[in-house]
Amino acid sequence: MFLSNLASEVKTKIYKSNHTNHTSVIKMNNIKIKTVSMNERGVIVIPEEMREDLGLEGNTTLVLVENGKEIIVKKENDVIDKLTSDDDSVWKKLSEKSLQRAWEKEDDVWDKFVKK
Repeated sequence: MFLSNLASEVKTKIYKSNHTNHTSVIKMNNIKIKTVSMNERGVIVIPEEMREDLGLEGNTTLVLVENGKEIIVKKENDVIDKLTSDDDSVWKKLSEKSLQRAWEKEDDVWDKFVKK
């Protein structure tokens, strides 16, 4: 329901300016959507309004997380704070992923060991 309402809202509010490739910022509840263009080097510009809202200044280091077909952008300090917090769920998830990758390669490792 939420996504269909969002899609309807987006369809009615997006408009292309004759002067740029950018669209207006669409605001719905606490969500803001804005399209930006990526140049041939992969560079994008985060809109000024969003930078101000998030407290992003020049030379801020960002962390990009690829999650399926999404790219999530986080401030480096927020990621570090999460990793160094008392909540160890992040480390558990990372450990599970590492163990899973190691387990998937187990046969290859043993095959190499046996052949020696």
